[in-house]
Amino acid sequence: MSSEQLPDGSVETARYTHGHSAAVLSAHSRRGAADSAAYLLAHLRAGMDLLDVGCGPASITADLAERVAPGRVVALDAAAGALEAARATLRERGLSEQVEVTSGDVMALPFEDASFDVVHAHQVLQHLADPVGALAEMRRVTRPGGIVAVRDAVYSAMTWFPEPAGMEQWRSVYMATARANGGEPDAG
Repeated sequence: MSSEQLPDGSVETARYTHGHSAAVLSAHSRRGAADSAAYLLAHLRAGMDLLDVGCGPASITADLAERVAPGRVVALDAAAGALEAARATLRERGLSEQVEVTSGDVMALPFEDASFDVVHAHQVLQHLADPVGALAEMRRVTRPGGIVAVRDAVYSAMTWFPEPAGMEQWRSVYMATARANGGEPDAG
């Protein structure tokens, strides 16, 4: 997630509201580039270098890696459980050699300036206290003319029809919880 130095010198870390339980990772592993990054696919070419920030179980990463092969692909997440799931997904898809899996903080990416043609983040900004700072950091590691590709939620704008009973109460509780955890559920 992210960390931020507070005025007293301590460091505050945002907590991932959804957690990394087996159920969450399983649900996230059903995501793919076709349903979660379709807007990006036409811009990808073989040989591009791509960073997937907040890769989770790497199901989207794997699809993107296949599109840019033989380009360099890095799957980055801060959670050990997510990285373990990412490695398993990449092994199953035969992409372990093509995709580097690494731990890192989106607020301080462990890469030189202008390292990637594409920096992708799916549903990451909503979990950060400083989504604009994260975008600036993603831009820092993107080459001139490259793409920072982000898809995220705006919880306050979500609608349901027909609206199930209790959805407004759920939204209110979720948004308060996400903010208490250091996130911004309207970052999208």
